[in-house]
Amino acid sequence: MSETNPSSGGLKADASVHNWATTGIFWLLVIGTLSIAQGVFVPIISAIILALTFNPVRRALGRVGIPSGLAAGLIIISLITVTSIILYFLSGALQKYLGDTPTFANEVRRELSALFGSIEPMLEAGDQLEELTNSGAQQGVEIREPGLVKAMTHATPAAISQLVIALTLGFFLIASGDMFYEKLVQVMPTLKDKHKALAATRKIEKQLSTYLSTITTINVVLGILIGTSMWLLGMPNPLLFGLAAFLLNYIPYIGSIAGIAITLVVGLITFDDTLPALIPPFIYWIINSLEGQFLTPVLVGRQLKLNAVVVFLSFALWAWVWGFMGMLLSTPILLMVKVICDNVEGFERVGKFLAARDDISGRDSRVVKAMLQKEDKKDAAAAPD
Repeated sequence: MSETNPSSGGLKADASVHNWATTGIFWLLVIGTLSIAQGVFVPIISAIILALTFNPVRRALGRVGIPSGLAAGLIIISLITVTSIILYFLSGALQKYLGDTPTFANEVRRELSALFGSIEPMLEAGDQLEELTNSGAQQGVEIREPGLVKAMTHATPAAISQLVIALTLGFFLIASGDMFYEKLVQVMPTLKDKHKALAATRKIEKQLSTYLSTITTINVVLGILIGTSMWLLGMPNPLLFGLAAFLLNYIPYIGSIAGIAITLVVGLITFDDTLPALIPPFIYWIINSLEGQFLTPVLVGRQLKLNAVVVFLSFALWAWVWGFMGMLLSTPILLMVKVICDNVEGFERVGKFLAARDDISGRDSRVVKAMLQKEDKKDAAAAPD
């Protein structure tokens, strides 16, 4: 018997390693597939989130006698109208900067160099290296588009096609009414399972709709406050700042940093002195911090709070897989996963891990404190004199 135990233990260890390896390969294949088929998955996920968000609106319209198909049409037309208005004002405000990109870039470089003089030698070294690299090249005439304009030109058709697919699929999902719930009840084997599945699905829809509608309202208020502040401070195109704050706040962490950086650059170009140029980004940071620390936690509620570390990891993952659209969809996808885990039997612990820090029980608190004290004593004993 003593000879067979090590063998059985080795077999169990090998099986465990094999299972972990298989799971890792599976998730790598999933991530690779999502990345390669971005044009398919992004509009599908966007349409699902769109339908879950606006299903309560469709039901409210249904209670006043508006059928699902007409309600879906009104919702999609309203979304297209709002999006078109935002794009119209954004394009008008950005036209000045995109039309004169080289001059704007030189101004930004000059102002940043004046503020951070230590980076000037690095910039000069880069220019000298570029001149040396191009010195042996054959001279000729070449018409080149600005990098940003060229990138936007190539990306626009794909973005428009994905937007059209997402809106079309979202229309059909909303117009289908409660068909999904009917199918879900039909496939459940017992009456208890039918009630449980229907309750969990409605809870998922309600929480996701509440979260996204609340965040959108917060972003609208944030955009109005920042746009008004920039107007009072004498910044150019305050409407652009308000719209940018509204859109960027959907992107966790990076969105607020990008807004502050843009405000700093434009402030340096707009004002002659450094101090007045630093006031707009400081005000932007104050407003954004108040929103993130007080307004959002109060309005979103404890039930929908997410683990900040997990939010950042989700943002990094989806930004790597799907780029800009991944940044926008990362938090709604994470919220959907959390709500599903909270309402599906066997996954409650995963949902608990994805949630923000909450009140820990007295027993768990004592366990954590005792274990940390024990580890601290071990570290102190092992430390050299």
